Amino acid sequence: MKKKVLLCVMALMWVLACPAMAGTGANGEDDEDPMQVLVGKQYTDLQLKDLNGQSHRLSEYLGKGKWVLIDFWASWCGPCRAELPELVKVYRAYHADGFEVVGISLDDDAQAWQKAVKKMNLSWNHLSDLKGWDSKAVEVYKVFGIPTNLLVNPQGKIVVSNIDLDDLPEKLDEVLGK
Repeated sequence: MKKKVLLCVMALMWVLACPAMAGTGANGEDDEDPMQVLVGKQYTDLQLKDLNGQSHRLSEYLGKGKWVLIDFWASWCGPCRAELPELVKVYRAYHADGFEVVGISLDDDAQAWQKAVKKMNLSWNHLSDLKGWDSKAVEVYKVFGIPTNLLVNPQGKIVVSNIDLDDLPEKLDEVLGK
């Protein structure tokens, strides 16, 4: 548990420090969001388990004609839990128009994950391999901290990385023609 708290605190400190450091790397060049390299590419399929322990592939949810936000989070992550109510609002407002969310949890405790999903009324699809930071999803999707996300178009192409949830409705209005 101490390791999880420390990782969450470190991720939060990094996120809070980023605005102050944004735009300048060691050589004075723009820093790049590690996930930004995925923008414009097709998603990579992964097999993970749902809340009931059943195996599913991301391909069951992506590239099926809907806009999908892949949301990386964990039940033990305070910043994740703080922003989830906003994602619930966006999901409810746009779900009927073709917007989906797939939550990928970096939990390693199935009960904590299940309890958080239920308590927060997260009604979208949830997947995890319950390996925490050793999850295959962390490696494949270059997850450097949580919460983080990727927006995938109806054809399965990643179009945005780390969209701010305050900006997500505007983007969905644009792409869904609202």
